[in-house]
Amino acid sequence: MNRIMGGFLFVFVILFCEGEAQTPATYNATDIFLRMQKLKVLGSVLYIAAHPDDENTRLLAYLSKEKMYRTGYLSLTRGDGGQNLIGNEQGVELGLIRTQELLSARRIDGAEQMFSRAYDFGYSKKAEETFRFWNKEKILSDVVWMIRKFKPDVIITRFPGDERAGHGHHTASAILANEAFAAAADANRFAEQLSGDGRVEVWQAKRILWNTFNFGGNNTTATDQFKTDVGIYNAMIGKGYGEIASESRSQHKSQGFGVPMQRGTSIEYFTTTGGKAPTTDLMDDVATNWNRVEGGNEIEAIISGIIQQYSFEHPELSVNALLGLYAKVNSMPASYWQQKKLQEIQQLIEACTGLFAEAYTSSDYAVEGDSLKVNLSINNRNKATIAIEKIEAWVLGDNNLYRLLMDSAFSKTLPYNENVNIGKALYIPTNVPVYQPYWLQEGMPEGSFKISNQLLIGKAESDPSFVAKIYVRINGEKFVISRTIFHKYTDPVKGELNQPLSILPAIVADVDMGNRMMMNGKPVSGTISFTSHKAGVSINVKECIKAPVGCTVQVDSSMLYFAKANENKSVKYTLAGNGNGSITLGGINGKDDKEGMKILHKIRYDHIPEINYFSDARVNIHTVSIKVVGSKIGYIAGAGDKVADALAQMGYKVTLIDEAGITAEKLKQYDAVITGIRAYNVHDYMYSKYNDLMDYVKNGGNLIVQYNTNNQLAGINQYIGPYPFTISRTRVSDETVPVNINLPNHVVMNVPNSISTNDFEGWIQERSIYQAEQVDSNYAAPFTMNDVGEKPSSGSMIIGKYGKGNFVYTGLVFFRQLPAGIPGAYRLMANVIALPKNK
Repeated sequence: MNRIMGGFLFVFVILFCEGEAQTPATYNATDIFLRMQKLKVLGSVLYIAAHPDDENTRLLAYLSKEKMYRTGYLSLTRGDGGQNLIGNEQGVELGLIRTQELLSARRIDGAEQMFSRAYDFGYSKKAEETFRFWNKEKILSDVVWMIRKFKPDVIITRFPGDERAGHGHHTASAILANEAFAAAADANRFAEQLSGDGRVEVWQAKRILWNTFNFGGNNTTATDQFKTDVGIYNAMIGKGYGEIASESRSQHKSQGFGVPMQRGTSIEYFTTTGGKAPTTDLMDDVATNWNRVEGGNEIEAIISGIIQQYSFEHPELSVNALLGLYAKVNSMPASYWQQKKLQEIQQLIEACTGLFAEAYTSSDYAVEGDSLKVNLSINNRNKATIAIEKIEAWVLGDNNLYRLLMDSAFSKTLPYNENVNIGKALYIPTNVPVYQPYWLQEGMPEGSFKISNQLLIGKAESDPSFVAKIYVRINGEKFVISRTIFHKYTDPVKGELNQPLSILPAIVADVDMGNRMMMNGKPVSGTISFTSHKAGVSINVKECIKAPVGCTVQVDSSMLYFAKANENKSVKYTLAGNGNGSITLGGINGKDDKEGMKILHKIRYDHIPEINYFSDARVNIHTVSIKVVGSKIGYIAGAGDKVADALAQMGYKVTLIDEAGITAEKLKQYDAVITGIRAYNVHDYMYSKYNDLMDYVKNGGNLIVQYNTNNQLAGINQYIGPYPFTISRTRVSDETVPVNINLPNHVVMNVPNSISTNDFEGWIQERSIYQAEQVDSNYAAPFTMNDVGEKPSSGSMIIGKYGKGNFVYTGLVFFRQLPAGIPGAYRLMANVIALPKNK
């Protein structure tokens, strides 16, 4: 891309930041001035850790906004295996949420966000276990790829490569970062990255440091370490970096990481783990100005002149000087920093003109084979000379290439401060794929996502589905301004909102439950619903639905016709037989479709953009032999889980209980009362209900408390059982370790189901978390388990008789096993619920 100036062409492309659930960002005069100053800085830092919320947001903000380095955070995982404080999403859904929370944090602290292919499979104590799941060489290649692409002068790790990291993923992130520090500079390592499309070059960072810490009772700092104060105040921004960091970290809402504003001196400490140690500055021996680029001295002087002449009242006066700067930089030999600075200059030119341009639709989705009305609104707000030459709209197709949808010949000189609106109906080709986050498109082998396209690795999110390109002349020079096409609407409370625009299939399915338990061979009934996104489509349900081997499935309707878009129709199915497998849905009208029908999942929270993703339309069938005692369960929801749905499948009548429903009189109707995960952490009223709950137990009820945490975020300071015990940080993270049965004759092991170690086979992610310890002698502990190399623990479940009833605290992860359809977990839960009254 060149510019017509002195005989060469200059075409300028500005990309708009996609994915924000809010009005597109604009830049005031101070923002522009700070970005001009950043033009003079040619240094970069890459921070590496394991999870969303591991990053040191104060340091990132300081490096990005004070030192003005290009700053990135590489999180090896998307946090899929964490707990969710705001809803019941787990696994990849939680990873989708935490990805957007990280992007929100980066928009505040100014850093860039990247990810590897590693999947957060849950808590891990050892790096060795982590590497077994991740495939060390695979994830190491990702880290090397990102170093070679980002070209950091300095790499910083959050954690050390040993047990002080406190988590196997943490330890692994440091090990990988330090190995990648050397491997990225070795042409023999991952040589395939150095050739082909999107090739990178070997890169040797100047140094790699560990950002030591003092938190969680673990102080790894020392006075002889290199240190710097990152708590300083920036008058141009009006905030200190502690304040900016607090805003950034508070975006991790699913983890409950809201923090107060922090001000004042804050010293960060560093230990060098590779390369030459710094003595006065993190960038010792690194040229962070234009001296590092051939011919850069002249550029440095031009930028200084632009800054000196800058008018806060009239930024548009800097446009011509910036155009000249762009031409000068564009004429330099191609290099990494030349390309990065061209992008920054381009953004400044648009900001200084005050040009406003947006592309939007009133539809919240586009449909394959249908049309979409797109609107563009453009305003020349700052008296620049701007003429539109043409407008195009593009859709993202296969292999991340844009396919042309519309080419609108349009010529107009923009008047001052008047909205110019253009509308066009676009046809969406049937061969355009539906939207799916790129890391979910090819499935996930154990431990890491499958991503065949090397160029996608590291990206925080998928490219937008639709982009409008506006070809303009600004002060006579050619530009191409790109805008993501959003779904735009006005909420009566929240005001104007922009949400991502997804491409959807003509029909999607939904099931009332993704995992169905076939109890004792009895037929399973459920509902499958279908939603049309296009008028005039039909589906042959009888031919579409397929039963697993050994089973037959019947539906109450064979054909469905949708006369208009957004219709929803349901069919009831009954599955009979004896077998494990899945009910699957093929293509529309029973046609062969290797993709099959999809379920559209929607994740909606106010603090992040709307998230859509697809999974295969299926109902997983699990056969289990089980006996159940009792019929009525009261469930006190906690931080969010799907246990209540699983209990309903077992045949219980489940009632959700709120605060008003927790009285001794109201509770006595239930055979058992179960608290959801973290109920005592998220509901302060639980402590005031202690006497009511204990009276319920004393009078013959069974109270089952699932895990709660006891940490800085949420402490358990009062009794929750009839006899004392504490909640520890002890957990058994390896879901395959043996479980020892301490009390084979205890009623919980025998009534109504005979429980053996076989019932712990097939468990997922982990065995137990936040176990009980310092347990009163009135409690019985039926199980002992431990991770390899650790001492046995009996705190995964404790049972205490109290009056005529029973109290149970369990760290066993029923909240993961029951939704996953693990038969043994269902059998054990049935026994816990069935604990008999005491005489």
